[in-house]
Amino acid sequence: MSRPGCSKREPERMSELRALQPPADFRSADRVEWARFCNPPPLERKRYTGNRRLGVAYEAKAQAHFSARYGCRYLANPWMLYSTGGRQRWCQPDGLLFNPKAGAITIFEMKYQHTALAWWQVMRLYLPVLKAAFPPELWRYHFCEIVKWFDVATPFPVPVSLAAQPEALRDVFTVHIWTP
Repeated sequence: MSRPGCSKREPERMSELRALQPPADFRSADRVEWARFCNPPPLERKRYTGNRRLGVAYEAKAQAHFSARYGCRYLANPWMLYSTGGRQRWCQPDGLLFNPKAGAITIFEMKYQHTALAWWQVMRLYLPVLKAAFPPELWRYHFCEIVKWFDVATPFPVPVSLAAQPEALRDVFTVHIWTP
């Protein structure tokens, strides 16, 4: 049942608009002054339940797979320390795949199912940090969301391209479906 004055497409439009806005608790990395790899910060371990637990288990399997597949060219869950606005912060991309011959770094973000949050994390947090550590004059950047489930109807900030291989060097945000 729809509200008076609202079309049946109204909830769909609202979902699309939310995909174009960062999540409420999201903190982007604006004007990164410097960045470097670091040891993990002192954080408490969390116990997850429900869907979050499924996602953590999926990521662990995917990390093992891509670490074995790419060897030393792949960094799983590297911690990075960076400075923005004179404050130090940490971030942890899910994975970085280095291709020295092509001068390229592919940022991997692993999600149980396709979500707009992956774009926000990669493009507005990890990419600015990596550009401070690996200058764009020397490196090209590529982006790949690794998912178990992909729904083309999921609202997303930009068009995506499905990639048969996650190392495909494309200038668009790619999604690779990987099932253990």
